[in-house]
Amino acid sequence: RGQLGDGTTVDRSQPVEVVDSGVVAVTAGGYHSLFIKADGSLWAMGANNLGSLGDGTNEDRLSPVKVVDNGVVAVTAGKYHSLFLKEDGSVWTMGHNTGFQLGDGTNQNRISPVKVVDGEVIDLAAGGAHSLVVKSDGSLWVTGRNYYGELGLGDTSNRSSPVQVLSSGVASLAGAGFLGSIPVFTSLDGNAT
Repeated sequence: RGQLGDGTTVDRSQPVEVVDSGVVAVTAGGYHSLFIKADGSLWAMGANNLGSLGDGTNEDRLSPVKVVDNGVVAVTAGKYHSLFLKEDGSVWTMGHNTGFQLGDGTNQNRISPVKVVDGEVIDLAAGGAHSLVVKSDGSLWVTGRNYYGELGLGDTSNRSSPVQVLSSGVASLAGAGFLGSIPVFTSLDGNAT
């Protein structure tokens, strides 16, 4: 689907250079990939029929396309959706949303980024059909599909907007899988657990 960004749909068994310099972060979804350059711009490539790239279209992209001009500091991708964090602490999402994973209060797919958290976010992660953010006060917030309890709320009800799971103590997110997530806590002595 073009997720390698090399201008083709040919599978590659060895690395092929796509961008020669300036990349500071990268993430991979189910069939799409995104990266951030040193200037804070966000680029995406691959499958886009559900809007995962956020470029305002549903067209697959075989080469990187710029999605945001500047200000992006972190990015993560789920199976068919994407989230990014801007330097002002706001979180933006795009792509597949039938499981409410975008957190915008709807289950409509989004082909362009939509802001779901205004500020104070320091980390984020995307699962298969759910999303998580950590705020500067150490609180953990989740949204999306919850069939197997992956949101950690003690039930199996989906959530269409971010809801708080923990009020403090979370320092970052180590990753999110299809069915679960791994928050990293900071203990009183400052050690990660």
